[in-house]
Amino acid sequence: MLEVVTRPTKAFLYGSALFSFCSLLNVVQVFSLLLVPFSKRQFFEVNARVAGSMWKVMQWIMERRHKAQITFSGDKIPNHESALVFGNHRSFTDFYMFHSVAARRGMVNYMKYFAKDSLKYIPFYGWGMWIMGMLFINRNWQQDQIKINKMFARILDIQAPVWVASFLEGSRLTPSKLAASQKFMQSRGLPLLTNVMMPRTKGFITCVNKFRGSHVKHVYDFTFAYYHKTKGFGVAPDLVRVHTGQLSPEYKFHVHVKRYNLDDLPKDEEKLSEWVIQKYVEKDAFLEQMKQNWTEGIEGGVWSEKW
Repeated sequence: MLEVVTRPTKAFLYGSALFSFCSLLNVVQVFSLLLVPFSKRQFFEVNARVAGSMWKVMQWIMERRHKAQITFSGDKIPNHESALVFGNHRSFTDFYMFHSVAARRGMVNYMKYFAKDSLKYIPFYGWGMWIMGMLFINRNWQQDQIKINKMFARILDIQAPVWVASFLEGSRLTPSKLAASQKFMQSRGLPLLTNVMMPRTKGFITCVNKFRGSHVKHVYDFTFAYYHKTKGFGVAPDLVRVHTGQLSPEYKFHVHVKRYNLDDLPKDEEKLSEWVIQKYVEKDAFLEQMKQNWTEGIEGGVWSEKW
């Protein structure tokens, strides 16, 4: 009974504290608008620090306060390197997995996500995301392309450090969405995936083409994996669970990263689309291996890293 009472109480306390902190950050953001006529780069940096403050607090709660044990594998990423970033999407916790690497590489302040346009109307959180320059989209390509081009033009104009992060599947993985995606795969003669959905490549191709020849010279492919001690593979904690109790040893978290030179990616759009699909075929196989053996046998080894 105590646990039943405690977790809702903790959720309320953490939620209230984060809401209050976000409100204070919004005040800073509003005043930062005064910088726009004088220095767009300084305006960008102030809001990057505001965003990073929020992300770091939430990451601290997960990793330090609630003892999430995250392991890593794959390519070693250098510090302070701008990149286009994509990952599989299973849970809201995926954002924490992105941030687990970004925080360790000095880039958590500079995360830019594609987000649903309706989110910008959420009081405080949505307003803050809008001011800090998140990429709000409607899933109407003609409208979205204009917004994307404008935002990327701002980043390129001031040569801003950035991780442009996206979930190419377009939505979190659920049994019904996976079934619909598999039906699409079969109708198009595409590889049948079981641990991820077929990626939507149009937006990623636009990103790659916009940043060719710029200060953004790399692409990171993230694969996130979760394990629950009784429910098994693929079960991640939700946002409330992340903030209401110790996570280890109940949950395990793993991040696998592959790093590519942007200039090495195909320039032909059809071939680039095929390249993305192949990355998801590889991602699916990697997750299938983890489903059977968790982190045992991962090529290149597995490590933990303090933050």
